[in-house]
Amino acid sequence: MTPLDRQDLVERDLQSHAKTITELTIRMADYEKAQAVKEVEDEFLEKRLQQIEKKIDAVYRLGWWIFTAFSGSFIALLANFIFKGGFYLGK
Repeated sequence: MTPLDRQDLVERDLQSHAKTITELTIRMADYEKAQAVKEVEDEFLEKRLQQIEKKIDAVYRLGWWIFTAFSGSFIALLANFIFKGGFYLGK
């Protein structure tokens, strides 16, 4: 193998490595971009889930207050019924 052939072989090898490094750099940049987008989407999703949890909790509390109000009204109605004589027909 002559020195000229060796130089040609080294240059082709160098070009091949440069091409591989360029492709890997591009792939890495794409990966980093995709990762950044995923992180932003995850943050947005987390915020939405927290809002949904707050709304569900608010509905639960509202339901509890409605149940408490109806229960209190029923107890007051029952107490009024008993104090007024209940089923006493008074003969």
